[in-house]
Amino acid sequence: MLKTFLVEDEVVIREMIKKMIPWEQYGFELAGEASDGEMALPLILKSKPDLLITDIKMPFMDGLTLCKLVKKELPDIKIVILSGYDDFNYAKQAINIGVEDYLLKPITKNAFIERLEEIHNRYEHEKTQKEYYEKFKLEMQEYERNASRDFFESLVRADFDLEEIYRRADRLNLDIVAEAYNILIFTPDASDSSCNSSEGYSDWEAEVHKKIENYFLSHPVAMLFRHQVFSYAILVKGQRDTIKKNTCECVETIQKIMEETRANVDWFVAVGEEADRLSRIKQSYHTAARTYAFRYLYDGHILYYNMLEQVKENSADTSKTEAVQLKNVNINALNPEILQKFLSSGLEDEVDSFVHDYFHAIGREPMKSLVFRNYVVLNVRFSVLSFLKKIGYDDTELSREETDDVVKKTSQSTEASVAYAEEVLKRAIAIRDENAGSQNRSVLKQAIDFIDGHYMDEEISLNRVAHAANVSANHFSALFSQNMGQTFIEYLTSLRMDKAKELLRCTSKRSSEIAGEVGYKDAHYFSYLFKKTQGMTPSEYRKTRGEV
Repeated sequence: MLKTFLVEDEVVIREMIKKMIPWEQYGFELAGEASDGEMALPLILKSKPDLLITDIKMPFMDGLTLCKLVKKELPDIKIVILSGYDDFNYAKQAINIGVEDYLLKPITKNAFIERLEEIHNRYEHEKTQKEYYEKFKLEMQEYERNASRDFFESLVRADFDLEEIYRRADRLNLDIVAEAYNILIFTPDASDSSCNSSEGYSDWEAEVHKKIENYFLSHPVAMLFRHQVFSYAILVKGQRDTIKKNTCECVETIQKIMEETRANVDWFVAVGEEADRLSRIKQSYHTAARTYAFRYLYDGHILYYNMLEQVKENSADTSKTEAVQLKNVNINALNPEILQKFLSSGLEDEVDSFVHDYFHAIGREPMKSLVFRNYVVLNVRFSVLSFLKKIGYDDTELSREETDDVVKKTSQSTEASVAYAEEVLKRAIAIRDENAGSQNRSVLKQAIDFIDGHYMDEEISLNRVAHAANVSANHFSALFSQNMGQTFIEYLTSLRMDKAKELLRCTSKRSSEIAGEVGYKDAHYFSYLFKKTQGMTPSEYRKTRGEV
């Protein structure tokens, strides 16, 4: 029903219009009336009707003035002017305002109904087109997120041409121009295990991802990117005198969101060092990544790069007044969970930093003791063996290595111990990733088989496919895009369009029939989407099939 508001200063005419039209029969609902524009304006702004029917000549405020004010506040409203004046100047002003129809009095019932039906049809068409556009925009957001992640990686990981970066940002509608920048890296759960990636996410995690993405989606000074499967990167921008404030506001918002979930999780935010120009954003990312790698050894949730050295010194406080080296051991750093957490979710390129920080946290003085150094090395070795056993892998080469041989290899110096720890941790992570890769390939095969077999089902969704592959929706979304080079929606849409083109080329089926066969119950939306993705309508494509 189109909500309709009627403004007419002559009571007799207003009552006649109200009574002569069977409003509901033609899809209209009279939502209000007034005798002049001054009285009508506040009522219209309150009720927000879809259609305004107004006389042009009225006391206090005329119809054209009312139309201008209403259009300013409600730009999508349809307006019909009723006038007893056949004056081109009035009609011209009405057109400039954006009036839908300009009707001369007296108007017959049939003529009025005919115009109302035209307006109703135009309204429904525009509404449908708007809904199609919104639906298409939502579906393409996943694609844009994937493309923006690639953009971010090129921005912070490789040498880039500044002019090309600005061009790519413009294509993605990313405003990256600023005086200063900073990088945050955030994970909702620092203990997330890539070896357990098939486990479903809980409700709190889905809620966190949704809140984080919604907050940063239209943020004026911060842009959210996928970093790894379980983490985000946030590019913060600002003026030189506001970048610190902007960074802190982003950190505080993440903290608030995490605390609102009331979940006992080990979330972590690493804050990099500010960059005073875009070409130095790689250094900012490097400092954020360096800080992020320290998450396994840090008790808190938020760590700034400029605090990192102080934290490391505090965690390895070695008082020189102690005579015995082992009295200076930082027991917390020997917690076996630290190694298990790193083995579960650490990255290979974080190993060197982690091992350096791990030995530093234990303490320089204790590591001078040969006996203690051997203990630390063997603790690393047994943690690796335990982890590999947990993920179902038997590293015979590592397990067969004699303890005496390990001790002999690492006893020469702290540096030798560090080198051994780096070697076995890298080996374990490589095995973990290979094992996870096999699991991921299995997950993706299940998912693709399911999509290929159910693409014609309009109800197919990312959640349904993730459920079929026995993974969480958030994890599946990131996993799919990282491994397939396109998002789930992009793959599904492309598959459906390919099937549609095949049917258009090889059969004489109507477009509406083809729409149903490729998963679109709404034939109009299918045609809209086909033109949006293929650059032509289904019928235009069919005409060119001999050339395709």
